[in-house]
Amino acid sequence: MAHRWFIGYDLDEPVPDHSSLSKIRERFGLEVFQRFFEHIVELCIQAGLVWGDELYFDSTKVQGNANVNGMIDRTKYEAKQHLDQLFGETLSPFGRLVAKYNGKRINGIRKLHYQRITDDQVSPIDPDATPMQSPTGGNAILGYRDHYVMDGGKAPIILSALVTPASITDNTPLLDLVDWVHFRWKIKPNIAVGDTTYGTVPNIVGLEEREIKAYLPTADFSQRTEYYSAKLFHYDSEKDHYICPQGQIPPLVSRRTSEQVLIYKPKAEVCNACPVKSKCTGSKSGRHIFRSFFQAYLDKAESYRQTKAYLKAMRKRSVWVEPLFGEAKEFHCLRRFRLRRLRKVNMEAVMVAAGQNLKRLIKHHLKGFFLFSNSLLSV
Repeated sequence: MAHRWFIGYDLDEPVPDHSSLSKIRERFGLEVFQRFFEHIVELCIQAGLVWGDELYFDSTKVQGNANVNGMIDRTKYEAKQHLDQLFGETLSPFGRLVAKYNGKRINGIRKLHYQRITDDQVSPIDPDATPMQSPTGGNAILGYRDHYVMDGGKAPIILSALVTPASITDNTPLLDLVDWVHFRWKIKPNIAVGDTTYGTVPNIVGLEEREIKAYLPTADFSQRTEYYSAKLFHYDSEKDHYICPQGQIPPLVSRRTSEQVLIYKPKAEVCNACPVKSKCTGSKSGRHIFRSFFQAYLDKAESYRQTKAYLKAMRKRSVWVEPLFGEAKEFHCLRRFRLRRLRKVNMEAVMVAAGQNLKRLIKHHLKGFFLFSNSLLSV
């Protein structure tokens, strides 16, 4: 009777089946949890909390509910289980996005040059969790990455939350998340803001082609070498060649379609006779200058970094994005997923994101209520 009173059930009212809570995820599926999250976002939009002009991207590592020491041979596991193709049923748009980033390698322009642990091994407890560095240091653990897309309006409202295996790097889902947010919420962002991890050529090019300013810093590799930086070589767009610091002209010599770069190089005898060759290159064939097929987009993105708007967005990101993950881990149990498998951890993650959005929505309504109450008291 005390339990019925506490949860609001009358004495003659039937209570839920004993398996309702334990089996609700299998019965409802990811799509129902995602619709609940989207409904909360719709309420935030109606309340005017979503601007849609700025998108902020980040991700955090979350430990999985499995032990890395329990990984076994993948071939034996798959042969034993005879697993059907993952997500073989009809999926929603978000379900297809979850299925795409299931930990399998996504083909890029470069050839594979390393072997991942998950190529050969898998955890039978949670086959979708992959090894990652522990947040506290020490040995590797199994886990996932939780990716957030946040609006830059009145409040940091989460527009999308996607969980991928830890082997999927932060920057990989960016363009798919941009497209999903754009079509789902009917918004046309002006800028996309992320850290250096997101500043890859495909991301910058993809955003610029979508007419979104790529506020993404890129890694400075010039500090990794003792030789002259490529920035010291002036590019003549009319004649399509470079001019080196010594006034020599490295012309276009080849195109690498596989890597999508143009290669400029002077004759070997010219470089070898140069008085500052030791500061420029150690190659006997001369200095090579690599120019991306999409250098115009990269130069455009670099020009943003000198503007006040870019600097303001980066400062805003430091207080807009990271505190949300800290809040989720401290107050919403996001340090470690309780559930297992990709679909279920996505259910858990979207519920956490929905709860965070609800807190901002309630705060907004309470603020309006207090302002209304104060106005009445003043009258």
